[in-house]
Order: sequence, then structure tokens, then C-alpha cells
Amino acid sequence: MMMKKYSKIGGLVGLGLLLLGLIIYSINAIMTSVSTIFMITGAVLLVLYVVFNFSSIKEGLSSRSAKFGSNAALLILFVLGILVVLNILLGRFNARLDTTAAKQFSLAPQTTSVLQNLDKDITAIGFFKSGEEMQAEELFIEYENISPRFDWEIIDPDKNPGMAKRYNIDTYGTIAVIGNAKQEKIEQATEEELTNAIIKVSRDEIKKIYFTTGHGEKDYDSGEREGYSHAKSVIEDENYQIDKILLASSEIDSIPDDCSVLVIAGPKTDLFDTERQQIKAYLDKGGKALFMLDPESPPSFSRLLAEYGINVANNTVIDASGLGQLFGTGPAIPIANDYADHAITRNFNVMTFFPFARSVSKMDEVPGGLTVTELAKTSQRSWGETGPLDAGPLGFDAGQDTRGPLPILTVAEKNSAASGAAKMRLGVFGDSDFAADGYFRNQGNGDLFMNTVSWLAEEEDLISVRARDPEDRRLSLTKKQSRLILYFGVVFLPVLIFIAGVWVYVKRK
Repeated sequence: MMMKKYSKIGGLVGLGLLLLGLIIYSINAIMTSVSTIFMITGAVLLVLYVVFNFSSIKEGLSSRSAKFGSNAALLILFVLGILVVLNILLGRFNARLDTTAAKQFSLAPQTTSVLQNLDKDITAIGFFKSGEEMQAEELFIEYENISPRFDWEIIDPDKNPGMAKRYNIDTYGTIAVIGNAKQEKIEQATEEELTNAIIKVSRDEIKKIYFTTGHGEKDYDSGEREGYSHAKSVIEDENYQIDKILLASSEIDSIPDDCSVLVIAGPKTDLFDTERQQIKAYLDKGGKALFMLDPESPPSFSRLLAEYGINVANNTVIDASGLGQLFGTGPAIPIANDYADHAITRNFNVMTFFPFARSVSKMDEVPGGLTVTELAKTSQRSWGETGPLDAGPLGFDAGQDTRGPLPILTVAEKNSAASGAAKMRLGVFGDSDFAADGYFRNQGNGDLFMNTVSWLAEEEDLISVRARDPEDRRLSLTKKQSRLILYFGVVFLPVLIFIAGVWVYVKRK
């Protein structure tokens, strides 16, 4: 009797040791001496339990309670089978619901547009250590779900050094994006980086954007608050080349033929007559230009734009709606949240800020062949102040000031008379600071700037709200840590509760 009693205790200990040995083996992925000893000892104790309790086990299996137990076991297996089938189906048909307020786990509209418009096969190859590829893999699956032309692969460079050498990979976490006989490498598995790489390899032509100099314009090489270094970075990320041009130079008699977009950002001095003629000749033959004119920008630019049906007013827009105070701005920094239905602003529902801006509107009489559209407007409680801003309390003066809403972005378009010739496009902002480094990343400022550039460059599929790089709040775990959590939460605790229940049942019986 004593032997049988101790054999029961040994059986429980043996079962525990066997499970513990298996768990240690699963966590470490190798058979250690500790897991081997536990498993062998547990197996021996279980065998001894069966030997000493064979008749009791045989009698128990043929009892009525055993039959009920077998039925319960079959029901459990049936439910588990249903769960397995559901898991397989969900794995085949990937669907996700993003419940975050900022939709930080949803792809940006621009990414979706780029993927849907792919006309070439693109492959992304991620080189990651085993266990570190989860974030990139999730991103690749999202892209693959949108476009059948996007393919991907994960490679461990330690296990396949030949592939790493083939693509010249020397850092873990590097992603090679291949397509159109081109290759781009990125070092972060973010949507912004991956989408920009796809844009670069999928484009056949690299278009060039020229920024004028010589009139005190904003400098894209400056990282100061008023510089345009952020704008330069995004322009280059979207596969444009960028350069400066001094129209007053004696070496330049016309705007180069490779100019896709001419940008004039915040000039402070007047145009020379020769420069005006160069810009006009460029536009009249189907050129594209972006003017960003602050209230202090000289009148020669306003006179030039009037020839294309655009009125650049001599005022400063004041916004008394109080909305700007929610974002720490004053009345001299109006907010635009009213956009026209146009390629630049379609489905654009993000606010934009314009520090010390002037209104830019469609003229009452537009020259023939031109289509002029006012795109971004301020609130109804804004007005165009014609007096100095430091002359006392600001207020609307009837008969002098213009009541809002006021347009701050206006575009013009004209088809050339010649068949198949280029189409003239013109974009005019009443402010240049909104795209400077101090404001570029605020709300939709950078997106509105780049959407206008893309429309002017006739790259409409790039027009949208771009991907942000949100804070990654996910918890990255190694396989060992994941298995520890799995066994503790899914195995150990339930088993402990089960054993406690059996112990209470036995004690009561």
C-alpha cells in the first residue's frame, strides 16, 4: 500500500518533470543537459506509476466516468479543430481593422495610390536576423494585399551570406527594393522609407525642379527655421532632382529645357525685365511654375501673375476665428481648412497654417484659354488687413479690408494651342513660410506643398497625404521571451488552476 501511495506522488512529480523538460527544450530550441535529465527522470517516474497502478488504471478506463471523460475529450478536440480551421482561413484572407485615432497602423493614402498605380513588378528583400523580421514582414504583407505587383522575401544574412553579398548588404535590418532595373536600399522598415524607395525604382524619368536665387528667396540648403531643408529632403525622396538657378546670370538666356517645375519661394526684391521675359516665355510654351509670395514680396511678381488671371492682393490675412489659438498660433497665422475639389486637394482634410500670408484669388476677368481655381481658403471670420499690423488693435475696416473666407492658394492651367504640346500650369501661394522648416511638418503643410509640386510636375499619383513615421509602441520580443509568456499564461496558470480544482475535489470527496 505504501509503495502504491508513493507511486502516485511519483507519477505527479514525473508528469511535472516531463512537462518542465519539454518546456525548457522548447524555450531554448536545443536539448540541454537539464531538459534531458528532467525528461528522462519524469518518464521513469511515469512508467513506475503505471506499473504499480496498472489494475487501477485499467478499471478506471472501463468505468462510466471514463466514458463521460472520453466524450468530453472528443468535444474539446472538435472545438480545437474548428479553431484550427478558422485560424487557417484567417491566415489566407488577411483583414485588419485599425481602431487607433490617428490610423497609425493604416497605410497612408499616398502609399495606396503608388501601389495601385504600379505598372512594373517591385520586389523588397529584407535582410534580418531570425526573430527580428516581424515589423518588416507585417509591412510587406500590407503592401502585398494592395498590389499584386509587389513581392517580398525575408533572408537571414547569416544563413544565406551569398544573397547578402549579391545585393551588397553589410548591415542587419537593410531592405533592398528592386524593380525597373534599379535598386534602392533602406535601413528602416517604415512605410515612409519603403514607399519612397518604391517611387524611386518605379519611375522611368527623374524630373528636375529649379529654385530661383538672387532675390532673397528661401534657401533649401539652410537648416534654419526659415530654410527649406525639409522640403528639399522630401522632394529628393520622391525621386526629383533639385537645383538652383540664377536667372539674372549672363550665362542664362532662358530657363533650361529640363526644368519640370520652377519654384520662386519668398522673393524680397523685384524681378529684372529680362527675368520676367524668361519666366513668361517659359510659361507660354507650356512650363510649370510655383510662386510663393509673402506680403512683403515686391509688386513685379504680382503684375506678372495678373497676366494669367491671378490676383495677388496687397494685404495680410488675419484670422479671428480663434482656431489657431488651439495650436498655439495668433491671428496673423491663418488656418485653411476649406479646400476645392481639385487634384491637389481632393480628399485632403488636414488643416494648413500660413504665417503672415496674403490672399491670392481669381481675377474677375480671366484671359482666354485659362482655367483658374481657388483651392485653399481661410475661415469666414478672417479678413485681408490692408493697414500695418503694429498700428494698434486689429479690426476689420469696411471699405478698406476684404472680408473672408480668403483664398491663399490659387492655381491656373492652360492647354497649348499646338496639338500635343505641353500644358502650362501655375501654382501661387500667398505665403512662403508655411513650407519652411519651422512649419513644414505642422499638420498638412508639407503635404499641400508637395501635392502642388507633384501636380505641377504631372505626377498625379503622388498627390495625397503622405506616410508619417509614428512612434512604434509595439513590444518586440525574442522567440525565447514569447515562449516564456506563452507557457506561463497559456500552460502554467491553467494547469495550476486545474490542479487546484482537482485537489479541492479530492479533499471534499
